[in-house]
Amino acid sequence: MLRRLVSILVIGSVLMAGLVFLALRPDTLRGVLPPAAIEALGPLGGGDGSRAGDSPADALLDAADGLVAAGPIAAAAGNVPVFSDDVISGYSTRVSEDQPSEITTIRPILGCLLTPPMDASMVGHVTAGRSDLPLALVTYDDTDLAAAVQGLVDRYRETGEAKVPVAPDLAYQAYDVAVTETRAPVYLVLETGPGNRMWNIHAAPGARIERVILLGGDQAGVANLDPVVPVEVILNDGLAACGITPAYGLNAGNQLYKDIEAGLIPAATGNSRLAEITASAAAYDQWFRDSFGVKANATRAGFDAGTLSVVGPVPGPEDPKASYARISGSDIRTTQDDFFEIKGQLAAGEGFAARVMAIATSFAFGDLASLRQGVDF
Repeated sequence: MLRRLVSILVIGSVLMAGLVFLALRPDTLRGVLPPAAIEALGPLGGGDGSRAGDSPADALLDAADGLVAAGPIAAAAGNVPVFSDDVISGYSTRVSEDQPSEITTIRPILGCLLTPPMDASMVGHVTAGRSDLPLALVTYDDTDLAAAVQGLVDRYRETGEAKVPVAPDLAYQAYDVAVTETRAPVYLVLETGPGNRMWNIHAAPGARIERVILLGGDQAGVANLDPVVPVEVILNDGLAACGITPAYGLNAGNQLYKDIEAGLIPAATGNSRLAEITASAAAYDQWFRDSFGVKANATRAGFDAGTLSVVGPVPGPEDPKASYARISGSDIRTTQDDFFEIKGQLAAGEGFAARVMAIATSFAFGDLASLRQGVDF
């Protein structure tokens, strides 16, 4: 009897630990479970669920790799956490199968000078880290194809299996922005790191968006934005060419601080790295203020891992919130690479995997078996 009780307690502990792990990192099962099953975990992971704790700060983790939203919270200016349902109604992270109705291609600007905000405008500054919200939109170029061909060849030589490797970085990752500012026109600066980003805008009644600036990303776009609102883009390669490096100070729980404290990194080396980070953040702050009239660090609204930011105040009891607008059926404007695909709208024999297989077969003179002989790619 005692043994059975112990077994039950052990199993219960394991299940509880598993639920806690999924609550913090539901994205770990992407690619293992079907999309519908992963999306069902959304309430645990911070997108669609009930509140976690008495304060939004309870759902913000000061983790080794940055600030992580581990519950239904949004980032406000200064990276202050607020509950998602206080700023937006109907919020959802179930976007993996969303498909827009109309796509307009936009081009990055030539040069480094962006149109500044008007004097009376409010500058909303959003940064997007990891969102783990891949869309059904994929873009890539010949470099991506070449890498996948090499991966296919390497795998075939090792296992005899002719299978195109998965390339998840090709999909646009969604990130949501709730605009609740209604007292002044809003000048949006939306900043992302590597990868392809799709910003989804949700404006509260009365909100007026003056202009949208997209900074960073390999490719970047915007959904659910009034077509009359101008959009200017500088992607990662453009930022590098302009000598602009987005940078911010580290969170208190960052791994670098832990390594220095534990003696894993010599104090002199660690302090030198911290000084470099501080200098880079100060330089970016200066460029940001010169360009937009506000400091980047003070206005930043975006955790290192999260899905939603808010531009403007938390609405009061009588004030309207932003309403969630799906990417599905929306109009989007986006930069894109040489190839652009919408999953589910490809004919047989088309798409990334088909192109990779065709290239590999061509190099193998029509017979993949010849790849065994050491053809160099």
